[in-house]
Amino acid sequence: MANKFLAEVEAEEFGTGYTIRLDMDGMARLETQFGEFDFAHKLNYGLALLSAVYLQAFLAVALRDAAGNVVKTYDMPLPLDGVGKKCLDAFSLFRYGKDHETWTAEAAKAAKKETTENPTKGTKA
Repeated sequence: MANKFLAEVEAEEFGTGYTIRLDMDGMARLETQFGEFDFAHKLNYGLALLSAVYLQAFLAVALRDAAGNVVKTYDMPLPLDGVGKKCLDAFSLFRYGKDHETWTAEAAKAAKKETTENPTKGTKA
């Protein structure tokens, strides 16, 4: 069973007891592969578009079997949309402590509030 407090998401479509869980080692590997300062943007954008490169890289460091070991080989379940959403949830839980949908909704609300409170922000004087 997935443990949300460990930023773990259920991934039974890969096998019984499988989860997707990112840790610091996995995050460091992904940052090394894709660039550390803009990685979060690339990951959010790439997984949202179901980029095979980002899905494969993410699962290579985050897909775990029932014993918690990172899985090296697996059959990719279809459709990819469900897997992509679970990877986004695992990333958002690891980084922000919230599932992806909640985090993006709160970020959008905060951005809207910011522009409402300061309508001149971003304009030149």
